[in-house]
Amino acid sequence: MTVTLVSSASREVRIGFDERFVVIGERINPTGRKILAEEMKAGNFDRVVSDALAQVAAGAHMLDVNAGIPLADEPAILARAIQIVQSVTDVPLSIDSSIVAALEAGLAVYQGKALVNSVTGEEDRLETVR
Repeated sequence: MTVTLVSSASREVRIGFDERFVVIGERINPTGRKILAEEMKAGNFDRVVSDALAQVAAGAHMLDVNAGIPLADEPAILARAIQIVQSVTDVPLSIDSSIVAALEAGLAVYQGKALVNSVTGEEDRLETVR
């Protein structure tokens, strides 16, 4: 069976059929959360920190980080959110964006081997992300 290994600077998580169930916290996502979107766009990441800590305390093995805010600089916001989340927790992250530039910005600051989320399966998109 295939096993996917993701890591932070100090923790590893194995994902696969013969591995333990992995809980991925999905709260760091401004979609449908107007206040979070406004705060992230303004550079206020206090709610991101509290969401990250609460999800890990509730048992999340990993956290998904998304910064999809219309008309905002998603690459910069996503990179900053990843840096902040990594400063308060050591769980591995899933970097969540359909925008290649945002994925690149997030991966550039990530310390570890991240899971990449929300890339469509078209060959040209997959080649760009590789």
